[in-house]
Amino acid sequence: MKTMTLEYFTPVTGLVGGAFIGLSAAILLLFNGDILGASGLISSFVLKPKSTLLDPTNQWKLFFIIAFFLTSRVYLWIVPDALHDGRTGVDSNMQIASSLGFLLGGFLVGFGTRLGNGCTTGHGICGMARLSLRSFVGVMSFMFTGILFASVLPVSNPHVREMPHEYVFEKYAATTATNAIVSVAVAIVGMFALFGMTRKFSSSAVNTTENEMDEWKNSRRKIIPSIGAAIVFASGLLVSQMTIYSKIFGFLDFSLIPKGSWDPTLVMVMGGGFLVSLISYQWVDGYNLVKNSNALKCPLGQKDTVGKFSIPTNKIIDGKLILGEAIFGLGWGMAGLCPGPAMVLASCGHPNVLYRWWPMFFVGSFLAEKAKSFLSPGTPSESSESAQDALCSGENGGTDGSKDGNSYGATLS
Repeated sequence: MKTMTLEYFTPVTGLVGGAFIGLSAAILLLFNGDILGASGLISSFVLKPKSTLLDPTNQWKLFFIIAFFLTSRVYLWIVPDALHDGRTGVDSNMQIASSLGFLLGGFLVGFGTRLGNGCTTGHGICGMARLSLRSFVGVMSFMFTGILFASVLPVSNPHVREMPHEYVFEKYAATTATNAIVSVAVAIVGMFALFGMTRKFSSSAVNTTENEMDEWKNSRRKIIPSIGAAIVFASGLLVSQMTIYSKIFGFLDFSLIPKGSWDPTLVMVMGGGFLVSLISYQWVDGYNLVKNSNALKCPLGQKDTVGKFSIPTNKIIDGKLILGEAIFGLGWGMAGLCPGPAMVLASCGHPNVLYRWWPMFFVGSFLAEKAKSFLSPGTPSESSESAQDALCSGENGGTDGSKDGNSYGATLS
């Protein structure tokens, strides 16, 4: 057994980047009352496109995606080698996902995160920060299978692994085609965001109430904090280097420990994110560990008559949670990607992520949604199962911060 050198360990950037990720979650929580969940956010564009693109209560998601994309591109322009992986291809012990590995990994992550209702951000950064036992179990499930798969699977596996000597960084770089695809996709999202901003609330409709008008205004107030959260989130992922495969495989592959080249940076990232997110919950009434007379009953950016914290209240630890997160862990250990870093790589035009990982992620998410209905027929939907809005007035609201179609009795024009 070799002496642990920790030559690849980058604790400072890991801790700072993780703190940025936690700060992003804190901004969404304290100003909007929303939870930062990368898998749920991105899958909503495929599973509920009409609601996500047109519902005023979801408009903040459009601006989040646009700001996330622009931040990723600007960061890469300022730091051109931000995605360069100096270890992969040089270290013969480092795993590299093959084309099949990206396909299978994307599918498993999509299926698992949808079935288990969360990923490294939803369960790991936000769930554990509010001391949710359900999230702790979810994190242990995907960590166990992710570490197990990456540690047991041989580096030389001919099916889901690429040989180190075949690794060429340039083939992972953006192309004209991938840049065009991403630009068109973001432009479409931007068109819907602009369309939403031009729609006006009509108070002349029958049965229009003051609360409905306030709800519409609150949905607009979510936009600026969402932009800020997206900028910080993308920056955190890049600063922490969670977009670099050797950082993920370097942690998940425990067979590197006796070889002396294990990289614990991911621990610092999760720790930094958890700590900042935990601090933010101390300012949310009902989630603070110590008495805080200034704890918020309503998000800072919302009007208190209709504003609400959309914090998950589900405490059930069942087979769907454990199985789903275990499947997510297998996909994570196979391709070295979870939704957040995959969003950055897609924004930067990574071919394997755009052509293989994300399409299969959406297929997995879709099938998992169908599987959930089959496994639990007649039970509430995911949103009602995982979250319950607490109106700032103290009354219980709906089960989700969004609804299909027009959210208000009044009309939008």
